[in-house]
Amino acid sequence: MNTELKYISEAALTDLRTNIRSNLELYRGSGFHHLEDEPSWDIDLKIDYDQALLGTLDLTQQQNIVDIDRKNSLIVGQALSGLTPSLANEELVWVRISHLDAFEYSKARWLSETDEDDALVASIQAHIFAPTQTAIRDDHSVSRLWWNYHIARSCMPDDVEKALGLILKTADIRSNFVERIWMSSRRQIAGAILRAIDEKAEITATEVRFRAFMKIINRYGGGIVFEALSDAEADKFVGECCDRVAEVSEAA
Repeated sequence: MNTELKYISEAALTDLRTNIRSNLELYRGSGFHHLEDEPSWDIDLKIDYDQALLGTLDLTQQQNIVDIDRKNSLIVGQALSGLTPSLANEELVWVRISHLDAFEYSKARWLSETDEDDALVASIQAHIFAPTQTAIRDDHSVSRLWWNYHIARSCMPDDVEKALGLILKTADIRSNFVERIWMSSRRQIAGAILRAIDEKAEITATEVRFRAFMKIINRYGGGIVFEALSDAEADKFVGECCDRVAEVSEAA
C-alpha cells in the first residue's frame, strides 16, 4: 500500500546537522522515529511511495556488497518510482528517509555502534546527510541507490536488473555512468556501451583499458546525434571504439 512521501523543513535539517554529536546515542540506538509526526518532519511532497517495499532493504553486510547494492537499488528505485531527478536532488527528502524509513539500513550499511565519536560523526555527515549534488549521487546511504536505479533504467529500460549489475561491476564503471549524465540520458549510446561491457570482457579487464575505452567513446562520439541512431548503429559505433582500444593496446 502506497503512502505519501514527506520531507523535513530547513529548520529541522539545520537542527539535525548542528546536533549530530549530541544525538550520537540516537544514531547508535533506535533512531528518530519519535520525531516523525512533528510538523517540521511531516511535510507532504505530494508523491506516493511504497513504504512497505522500502522497509525490505537488505541489511546484510557479510555477502558480496555489489550484489546487495544491486538488490537494494532495485528496491529503492521501485519504492520511490515517483521521484523525478529534480526532486531526487533535494537533501530534505533524503535526510528524512535516512533518519526514518531507511534508518536501520543506513545504520547497518554505514555506521558502526563501536566507532569512536569522531569517526561516527564523520560517517553520519558523509552518509546520512547530503549537502551537495555529488554527495546525493555518490555518498548518501539511500539516494545513491536511487541514482543507480535511475541511470540503469535510463540506459537499459527493458532489463534494469541486468543494467544495474553491469553499472555496479566496478566503481569506475559506475562513476562514468553516474557522472556523465549526458551519456545516460542518451539511451542508444548508453545501452550500446552496457551491451559491449556485457559481451566483451576485455573492455573491463583493467581500469586502464576501461578508461581508454571511455576516452575513445568521447573522442569519436563528438558530433554524433546518438538519439537518431538505431540500436544496431549504436552497437556498430561502440564496436569500432572497442577495436580502437585493442589497436592502442597492441601498439603500446
